[in-house]
Amino acid sequence: MKYTIAFISMLVLSVSCKKFVAIEAPSTQLVAATVFTNDQTAIAAQLAIYARMEGDGLAYQQQTYNGLSGDEFMNYSTGVATTDLASNNLTAENTIVLGFWSNYYKYIYQANAILESLEKSYLLSESVKKQLTGESKFVRAFCYYYLCSLFGDVPIVQSTDYRVNSQLPRNSVAEVIAFIENDLVTAIPLLSTNYLDANNAITAERVRPNKSAAQALLARVYILLNQWEKAENTATEVINGNYQLVTNPDLVFLKNSAEAIWQFQSVVPGYNSYPGAQLILTTTPTVAALDTNFIKAFAATDKRKLQWTKSITVAGKTYYYPFKYKVRQNASSITEYSMVMRLSEQYLLRAEARLKQNKLSEAHQDINHIRTRAGLVSLAGLSGSALMDSINKERRFELFAEFGDRWLNLKRTNTADLIMPVSKGANWSSTDALYPIPQSEINRNNQLTQNPGY
Repeated sequence: MKYTIAFISMLVLSVSCKKFVAIEAPSTQLVAATVFTNDQTAIAAQLAIYARMEGDGLAYQQQTYNGLSGDEFMNYSTGVATTDLASNNLTAENTIVLGFWSNYYKYIYQANAILESLEKSYLLSESVKKQLTGESKFVRAFCYYYLCSLFGDVPIVQSTDYRVNSQLPRNSVAEVIAFIENDLVTAIPLLSTNYLDANNAITAERVRPNKSAAQALLARVYILLNQWEKAENTATEVINGNYQLVTNPDLVFLKNSAEAIWQFQSVVPGYNSYPGAQLILTTTPTVAALDTNFIKAFAATDKRKLQWTKSITVAGKTYYYPFKYKVRQNASSITEYSMVMRLSEQYLLRAEARLKQNKLSEAHQDINHIRTRAGLVSLAGLSGSALMDSINKERRFELFAEFGDRWLNLKRTNTADLIMPVSKGANWSSTDALYPIPQSEINRNNQLTQNPGY
């Protein structure tokens, strides 16, 4: 089976190397004809998307480059694209920005190809068709969540027809969020409650999205929509599932952690997780290190500072780096996977949803679950903006260097214009909250417009 997955991965890679809008019909026909004739090869096509996400370094790119856009990381790269990103001097030609756009649409293309093939196939078992339909809709929703968070209005692509896709206009954020919600609501009843392996058997590996992964993303969507009761109920479904906060912070990011809702399995030779391989410092940083002001903001006794950050001193200068992942490169065994979604975020989302419904006692309970694990005293007696500030503060320290959460949360809570000038100074403009639409995409599609400020 591993050879089948490897073949499908190469097929996906060969397709995805082409520009998104220029993907040709024969590639899709090849996938439909050769892959969707039996359950195992169809599942392998789905798993190839996740392998590609890890192989592309998606978790690393999202946390590092979004961290440089925000106030988590300091830049040590001399590359033009990274320097411009970190200094808020982005242009529409920036290759990092193009990478985000191209990668997410690449994954969407493959999800759409699978959905189209599933509709046409009469050779697959119903259980596999249901699961793969749910997974592909989840993947599509996941990608659009990050696309609209990074770029604002983006085209909603629902087919593999490049003639149509190359002329799609941008949809509004409201339309994209509604599309995401619909995909997730559709996916949830199709997905297994358990985690499944490449044979659709129950497994301990948490690397295929299940029902809880879709619910976790849907809870985020309901927060965006200010639908507080739905957000609370959906997060509760996840919290009451087969998950628990890991008592020792050092063990949270192990593969198949009890806290993991979804992880990317290691696929790069010599790597455990892509972020650990790239961000654990052994000498002077060449890309990024944690901002010293972020380190100073931690309480001295916070276990997240003590166990999730580390430093190295080179030539008398100290650099801090994330140490959530403990393994760098060339380990003798695989013990860590890249974390995509985990339980603690659901407690923080539910705390916010409960606050907005004036369920103050319950909101305190949720935030204190996180604080207790961090070795901090419980909060009590807060309300309104004071409690909201505390929730955002815990989110900053709990989810730092994880899939760009800090950068996205600053924009979601409309606090970027208050906080970013402190770290970016005069270089910050409110239009910097969105990345530019890549100029190469605008050149190919005359229906695309540029974001303000670029």
